[in-house]
Amino acid sequence: MERALALLLADYRRPTGPIAMAAVLALAAVLARDSAAGPLRPDLAIVLGLLATAPIAVIRRFPAAAIAIILTASAVFVAFGRLSWSVAAVVGWLIALAACPVMLQRRQAVLAVVLTEGAVLLATFGLAGNATPWDAKVTEALAVIAAWGAGELLRARRQSALDQAAAAEQVRYLSERDVVARERASIARELHDVVAHHVSMIAVRAATAPYSISGLPAPAEAAFGEIAEEARTALTELRVVLGVLRAPGGISESAPQPRLADLGGLLSRMAGAGTDVAMTTDGKPRQLPASVELCCYRIVQEALTNAGRHAPGSRVRVELSYLRAALSVRVTNGRPGYPMPGLSHPAAATGYGLTGLRERVGMLRGEFGARPDGQGGFEVTALLPAVPAVPAVPAVPAVPAVPAVPAAPDDAQGGQR
Repeated sequence: MERALALLLADYRRPTGPIAMAAVLALAAVLARDSAAGPLRPDLAIVLGLLATAPIAVIRRFPAAAIAIILTASAVFVAFGRLSWSVAAVVGWLIALAACPVMLQRRQAVLAVVLTEGAVLLATFGLAGNATPWDAKVTEALAVIAAWGAGELLRARRQSALDQAAAAEQVRYLSERDVVARERASIARELHDVVAHHVSMIAVRAATAPYSISGLPAPAEAAFGEIAEEARTALTELRVVLGVLRAPGGISESAPQPRLADLGGLLSRMAGAGTDVAMTTDGKPRQLPASVELCCYRIVQEALTNAGRHAPGSRVRVELSYLRAALSVRVTNGRPGYPMPGLSHPAAATGYGLTGLRERVGMLRGEFGARPDGQGGFEVTALLPAVPAVPAVPAVPAVPAVPAVPAAPDDAQGGQR
């Protein structure tokens, strides 16, 4: 019985098994000659035999209808013409009973087996002279239970296989997460051992240079101070990145993230380094989600870094526009103010700074653009969807959104335009 059910259920794209099984059983039911000895007319017995076998061919596509036809035809045999019941029709009856738990809903399957047992009990009254020994009736009742049990066993095995496959997939997913976590921790250690060491040395050397070099001019001392301050800022952001890499979920909620309020300090540092930069704001400033403010800060930071590297001495303008449901940012720079040998053209840069910005903006479902302005300069634009106006609260962040992972620009990122 299990093999017959496996043949019915296998190969759903080309259901040759049910068709072949139905053809063999239907042919056997038609060729059965012993049905003439039963109480039913031979032609009626043949029709009922076909109804009890042929629907197997479409049992996959129409399981409820096919099983209902087979069980109904078999019930007629059981109640009124047991002696006209061919072996092929009996096999079809058992197959349909076994298919009930597998192919039907639970309620339909229980109803089908109950009605079938009712037909077997009804036959004990000997309707239309259909009297049979009591042992035959008991055998039929037990056959119903046995066929049902075979189908139920196959259903349980299939469900167990599905559960095992789901459990294996979950184990695989957890294993991959564990591998990723270990890899992130390894990257964090390498960053700490390599990058943090060198940046720390830059900060220390820049801070001690004015004391170790006698007669250093005041502008040089200021430049060393700015270098030391930038190095310490880079170390702070590097610690944030390391915390994100070491966090199990990849997010460090307690890490401080730059906001729009920090743009003033960023522009001041760039101006102190010799960049002609100015910022204008259009619309009423308001507090925005942390992810939006962080993304805007990184866009301005990357654009200023690129302008300093690829267009030294140019004028840089930062424009912020607070729209009703979005924040627009535009950073433009003109052509270089003086030649710098060895600098590549912005279009030929190979870094990943702008690619990372495009991914950040895409995560927020915003719009991002970076292109030459046709006059030797470059412009970076972004439109970031944001929550409509929210009253600003100076001391407490208004939106506890999880910020995007900060990515401080480096030589590799800042090189791309």
